[in-house]
Amino acid sequence: MSDTYPAPALSQAPGARAAKICGILAIGFALTCAGIPIAIILGIVALVKQGKAKRVARAAPYQYEPVPATALVTGIIGLALSAIMIPVGGIVSAVAIPAFLIQRERAREAAVQSNLEVVQKQAQTLLADLQVRQPARAPFQDALLEALTRDPVVKALKNPVSPELPGFMMGTAARGATIPLGTVVGWAAEETNAGVTTSLLQFKAMVRQGREDKALEAEVVTHTQERVQRQTEDGWQVVEGEGPKPNLEPPAEAPAPEAPKR
Repeated sequence: MSDTYPAPALSQAPGARAAKICGILAIGFALTCAGIPIAIILGIVALVKQGKAKRVARAAPYQYEPVPATALVTGIIGLALSAIMIPVGGIVSAVAIPAFLIQRERAREAAVQSNLEVVQKQAQTLLADLQVRQPARAPFQDALLEALTRDPVVKALKNPVSPELPGFMMGTAARGATIPLGTVVGWAAEETNAGVTTSLLQFKAMVRQGREDKALEAEVVTHTQERVQRQTEDGWQVVEGEGPKPNLEPPAEAPAPEAPKR
């Protein structure tokens, strides 16, 4: 009977398991556009660790088992997929990013338009209350604007473009006055047409549309007043700009016919 001893079990070479895991992860990250840089790093790590594990296994064949080519294959596939997905990711980004920006601008414009309508409705409500309490008195536009700034519904409005800015504020219609994007700005104004002066509250908001700014506007008429320019002899009041002025001069007499010549 011969003395035979079982061969010792061979262990896995150091780094072989880590190389396999890095190769598999490289493939997974390469399939996502956001994970391409990570996939490239993991693919390189898988190839490096695969080479080290193979050299160690060859140096001690009685201690370590042969290293399979799994990490080598997965690492190469991860790098190849990363190279393929880079232009694909660029094309997807070129299509998706502008579409996302357009949708965001439309959503912001809809939110600002909603704020503008809320401010206009609250101004009409405050004007109606003031007319009920003081029917014989023309409303003060500045007082209405001050009441709007204190209104709880208006104060609750948020700026959808710049959250740190208010949703509504008093402003001015002066030329060159800047209006923050997303903020509804209100001011008092007057318009004269055909002798009738209209006092109103104007509201304006600016939103970004592509590379340009778009203005959203609304108004609330507070009261109107006619301007009398002059009064005729029979008591009629002539309003400034009310069509062509009547001819009040008497018509010229027609010349007398000449006597026939003999």
